[in-house]
Amino acid sequence: MTTTPQTQQTIDRAERYAGSLALIERASRSTPGGVHSSFRLKGSPTPLVYSRGQGSRLWDVDENCYVDYAMAFGPHVLGHCHPAVSEAVAATLGTGQLWAGQHVGEIELVEAMLEVLPNAEHIRLGQSGTEMDQLALRLARAATGRRRVIRFAGHYHGWLDPLFVDPATDPFPAQDAPLTSGQSAAAAADVVVIPWNDVEAVRGVFEAYPDEIAAVFMEPILSNVGMIMPRDGYIDAVRELCEQQGALLVLDEVITGFRVRLGGAQELLGTRGHLTVYAKAMASGYPVAALAGPADVMGLLGGPDVMHGGTYNTGLSAVAAALATVRVLREENPYPQMEEVGGALIQGIRSLAADRGIELSVDGIGPVFQTRFGPEGGVHDRRTYAERSDTQVADRFLWELQDRGVRITHRGTWFLSAAHTMADVEQTLEAVDGALGAL
Repeated sequence: MTTTPQTQQTIDRAERYAGSLALIERASRSTPGGVHSSFRLKGSPTPLVYSRGQGSRLWDVDENCYVDYAMAFGPHVLGHCHPAVSEAVAATLGTGQLWAGQHVGEIELVEAMLEVLPNAEHIRLGQSGTEMDQLALRLARAATGRRRVIRFAGHYHGWLDPLFVDPATDPFPAQDAPLTSGQSAAAAADVVVIPWNDVEAVRGVFEAYPDEIAAVFMEPILSNVGMIMPRDGYIDAVRELCEQQGALLVLDEVITGFRVRLGGAQELLGTRGHLTVYAKAMASGYPVAALAGPADVMGLLGGPDVMHGGTYNTGLSAVAAALATVRVLREENPYPQMEEVGGALIQGIRSLAADRGIELSVDGIGPVFQTRFGPEGGVHDRRTYAERSDTQVADRFLWELQDRGVRITHRGTWFLSAAHTMADVEQTLEAVDGALGAL
């Protein structure tokens, strides 16, 4: 059932979301906050409960239908329930789930990835971006014999203690205080947090800690605080510093990998890191992640020196989903279509905001972009993003869109998929116009 757009005055949210309200209340009796990820706590009038997805659409338990641009926070690059992925998963169900051993599918997946990923020679598979970021950290320390790590304010490399250092500040060196209650400050004591997009800030840390830096971690496109592109030559300059100083550059492509291009942001930008983390879009929502890098460094995982394990690593259904996703992306090449559809949506949003005299910037590219209420330009890191963003208006815009049948992420990120069409754009722009008018 497709919900007819309604005006703010006619929407009764208690009625519209009655099923979700009841189910979250029920869930809260047995689950903290009624959700299983802290990132899902934010919702109006409650975190919604969903029942099914297909293509570019998602339905909640109240049968409200949404043009979905959250896309599970990015994994559904092919859309919900892509037939090739579903069929590949179904084919494994009569074979097994886990064998505590190897299977042909994981070999085929790695080989398929090596054919399309820039600068990758060896790949180790895991389950989540958080896990593989931790593996990259361990591997970099083992390869260099050093312990300190540089990372950047606003970048996200998972929720575990050793890398979860405050992304909302620009301390140098890192603050002692943990970011979350229950976190060990000592676990992140070797992390130095500095502003992104500033080569001299990186150089300053290397000078302050000579022969101590094991790795520099960054998202090649800052995707967890807006969608902020690197300055021209920035990543290459950081890589050169790393090589001069004997450190490794780790590019976290959990969001950008297989989404902005088949070869990720490194293909788009024409740059490269030493180690790269992939997750999300590589498996259409199934739990698979990867660490890729040169054979000599990755080879440390092939013996007893550097430990990485996981009971659920390379589960048959997850690997089948990833292999099907990579093959579809390679054979069908949906990226030009996502650029076209996403570009039309970006231009439409900008035009509607300009017509109403609203300062609404759209940052990013067709496959993934960010709506930000604030002036155009001047955003190059987390601090300038915060200074030029009105998050309260952004929240209201999010809920107004939701009421009109359009779902985006709680951060204001829009993920396009191969399933989105110009018809979706037309419906979405109608909702955007109504939402802007209700602000």
